[in-house]
Amino acid sequence: MPVLPPLSGRTVAYQGSNENFLNPERGFHVAFQLQEYNDYRLVRSGGWFNLPASVVFVYVSLYEYRHSTIPQSYLDHLRSRLENARQAGVKLIIRHYYAFPGKAGLEDAPLDRVLQHIEQLRPLWHDFQDIILTMQAGFIGHWGEWHHSSNNLDRPESEDRIVRALLAALPQSIPLQLRYLEDIERLFPQPLAASQAFNGSNQARIGHHNDCFLAGDNDAGTYSWNQWDRQKAYLDRITRFVPVAGETCQVNFGQARQSCSVALAELRRFNWQVISGTWYEPVLDRWRSEGCFNEIARRLGYRFRLVRAIIPEQLSRGGSFKLGLEIANDGFANPIRPRHVQIILRSRASGQVFRFPINTDPRLWEPDKTQALILDAILPGDLPAGEYEVLLHLPDPAPSLASRPEYAIRLANQNVWEATTGYNSLQHTLRVQ
Repeated sequence: MPVLPPLSGRTVAYQGSNENFLNPERGFHVAFQLQEYNDYRLVRSGGWFNLPASVVFVYVSLYEYRHSTIPQSYLDHLRSRLENARQAGVKLIIRHYYAFPGKAGLEDAPLDRVLQHIEQLRPLWHDFQDIILTMQAGFIGHWGEWHHSSNNLDRPESEDRIVRALLAALPQSIPLQLRYLEDIERLFPQPLAASQAFNGSNQARIGHHNDCFLAGDNDAGTYSWNQWDRQKAYLDRITRFVPVAGETCQVNFGQARQSCSVALAELRRFNWQVISGTWYEPVLDRWRSEGCFNEIARRLGYRFRLVRAIIPEQLSRGGSFKLGLEIANDGFANPIRPRHVQIILRSRASGQVFRFPINTDPRLWEPDKTQALILDAILPGDLPAGEYEVLLHLPDPAPSLASRPEYAIRLANQNVWEATTGYNSLQHTLRVQ
């Protein structure tokens, strides 16, 4: 465990919390058809499915346009739905589809039409990159899940062209998730190395979604037959640096792999950030009956917890400001999207706020480890004298979301969270003279 260097000031120890609460970009997700449902305000409160969520998985139907361009009226309709999601304070995992058994027909689009639609959708993806957590490759076959294509798109040459087109059309900030390990391995035979993580390359932007998690040795085709051990080793290498999401399914329901002990081990091994909280209900009910559902809810993605801080009690304007923090990550994963870390000084007299960035990257705060962070700054010479509350803020990096508390990270501690600001109190007052 890291140990802070000797620092002057008061040492504050923090009490952890086992409360389940929302945090951005992680947790159980709920699912909607983007073109049909619009009241995302109910998502965060749990009004849909009685499951509060900060992430929504949305299907986007293109079935009606499989033989034509997408009309501007439909693009405008999708834009209004995305804007409502932004205003409601959620982030989205998006998958586009043509064929949807039981809801639309079984026919997808020819390759040229898919590539045309990707270009038409490009402006939407750029305009809403602040709330698109990840894009799933989609488009091909039933449910956009890359099987049963009526146009033979579920072949390597077509799949690779669609992946390349998506990577080119998406903003670099939006990662792309693929369904099957054989497709990821074909594109990138060598696993992503730690030195390549988050560098913006195509390989660093490719993650994974498993839509039959724990459904057998090969998870219903997620892993190639008799290759699951090798492919899991590959996946194990990359998932600290790329997004992982998905759902359980009805295939092989009741087998031992769906137990709590296996689920917890694999969710941790593969650094899961998001999983469906509504499908497949019998598997989720098994987790409830075996007692791990709430633990999974707490640990999906990151779960940052303050351990202790060393904070000066009195400083002079224009003087050195040094502060130390220890923060543990009790989650299955680390964040995949970038995140600012700021110390906030808030005047008790005026409420004025002063920000001091810490040079650190939460994407590197590994699960089951504790980070030692140091702020080494200079107080402004014109900082008003008086008493200041000391707080920690981890806001969204997008300017459109940076001031919104629902997009800031809450720490897993008692009596630190300010829901109105998105700040975490360090339970200390600093006097400035």
